[in-house]
Amino acid sequence: MKKSEKMVGKKSEAQTLTQVCENSDVQIKHINYYYSNENHGNNISKVRQLFQYGIPDMYSRRITIDPKTISKWLRNGMFSRPAIEVMGIFANYPKSFIDNELEITKIITERAKIHTNMTMKEILELDIQSNYTNQTPILHELWEEFEKLPEPYNSNFKKLLEKTDRMLNDKPVVIPFSSYEFKYMLTKIKQDIDSGSDAKAKRVMNKLIKESMHFSNTTNSDNLSYQKNIFMFLNHIRKRSVLKNNEQLSELFKETKSRLDKKEIFIPFRRKSFIYDLAKLIEDMPDENTKEKLIGIAQKLPTSRQNLSAYILKCSTDTNDKIGYRLVWPSMATIEHIKPRSVGGSDDLANLGIASAIENSDRKSTDFTVQLQLRPDTPKYTQKVIDKLIELYNNGIFEKLKLSPEYISGYANTVYEQSQHLLKLNLSALKV
Repeated sequence: MKKSEKMVGKKSEAQTLTQVCENSDVQIKHINYYYSNENHGNNISKVRQLFQYGIPDMYSRRITIDPKTISKWLRNGMFSRPAIEVMGIFANYPKSFIDNELEITKIITERAKIHTNMTMKEILELDIQSNYTNQTPILHELWEEFEKLPEPYNSNFKKLLEKTDRMLNDKPVVIPFSSYEFKYMLTKIKQDIDSGSDAKAKRVMNKLIKESMHFSNTTNSDNLSYQKNIFMFLNHIRKRSVLKNNEQLSELFKETKSRLDKKEIFIPFRRKSFIYDLAKLIEDMPDENTKEKLIGIAQKLPTSRQNLSAYILKCSTDTNDKIGYRLVWPSMATIEHIKPRSVGGSDDLANLGIASAIENSDRKSTDFTVQLQLRPDTPKYTQKVIDKLIELYNNGIFEKLKLSPEYISGYANTVYEQSQHLLKLNLSALKV
């Protein structure tokens, strides 16, 4: 069976790929949000004009990428082209990829030189098995703990481990249908659709969510037929709608049908799903200390943010569009409120910075003085932002965009004030 047959915030602006990577497929609508949300005001629109000029991230060494560029790549199907073409385009953004994203692009680039017709997904699938090794020691540690426990915990965990082993070794498994999981995944897809401007798609998702509420909370032999009827009606709505070709919905419905029919399916190991299953297995365990210890061990399973192998595993189960978006999202330019909105920060020009999506998401509503402690190189990188803005002003770009140079001085003053006068930026090169 081929791998392709597997089933696979702070400010709401930045809550994309930390969530999108883990839970939902990539849609251009996610990016259109940055330009269509009327609540953002004219000042934000003015600053967004600068995205096209490769502004440095104010918290890291990344050079940000304009969301409009990423939207164009998705719209043109760029990520589904042979990987060697995609990597050629990424090569034009050498300072935008760091950490795991940089390592993945290096791997893909080298293999694409040999497998010139393969897509990114096909290349990442070449040695997927070798990337499961980081899970094994932790699963073994869990097994040693469960061997000390009485029945039925011991035997139930053994069943969970057997299922997990089949997933890790690319073997099909029977996964019971879960109405909670199905509705959760629908909600994640709805978040993606709602961030766009397609009113018809939004109405379809609202209807799917509404009708999915008719599912029974549990599925058993007595209500299986009822659950299937609800699913058939949902699928009928999907197939007759503008979302009939939505890739994520198609995959979800394909997998769900197999689960309702109790068929074996190829499904990747999912860290979150494993921890959820483990928690359900021990939820009635009276010893809270043992429960806490077991969950603590499971939480040591590597995440895609922490571990390159886990990152590859997550990517390999995605579509090419999602793999591409996963790689570029961390560097996508976003509006950063230096004083967060949640604590009274305004949309005044002077309070608007530019940060990468991942740094924006990580900061949430952290006070700027605390952010300086968490990101000690912020002074250096924020000065790089100022230097770039001054360069653009001195080269006539601000005049072209009808953007006042007072934005630069105002921005510097807000940074100074919000840092409790710890960070004073150098504006000496500004030729006003």
